[in-house]
Amino acid sequence: MTPQEIMDGLANKNRLLTAKNEEYKELVEKYALAKQAYNISVATKILTLKSEGQSITLIPKLVAGDEWVSKLCYQMDVAEGVMNACRESIKDIREAIGTYRSILTWQRAELTGQD
Repeated sequence: MTPQEIMDGLANKNRLLTAKNEEYKELVEKYALAKQAYNISVATKILTLKSEGQSITLIPKLVAGDEWVSKLCYQMDVAEGVMNACRESIKDIREAIGTYRSILTWQRAELTGQD
C-alpha cells in the first residue's frame, strides 16, 4: 500500500466512524423508547391483573404471555440487538483505523531507517 492509499483508507474509516457513531446514538434512543414502552405496558398489565383479583403467583406468567406485552418485549429485544451490532461495527472500524496507523508508523520507520 502506498502512503496515499493508507491515508485515503484512514480518512474513509474516520468518515465511516463518524456516521456509525451518529447511527448508534439514534439506535440507543430507539432502544430506550422500546424499553420504556415495554416497562409501562408490564406495569399497566400487572395493575390490571391485580385489580381483577388475579393470583399474585400467576401474574408474572400472565403478563409475559400477554400478546401486547410480548410484542413490545420483542421490539425491545430487536432494538437492543441492532444497537449491539452497531456497537460491534464501531469497534471493528476503530480496529481498522488502528491498523492503518500501525502501517503508517511501520512505513515511516522503514523510510527513515529506524528500528
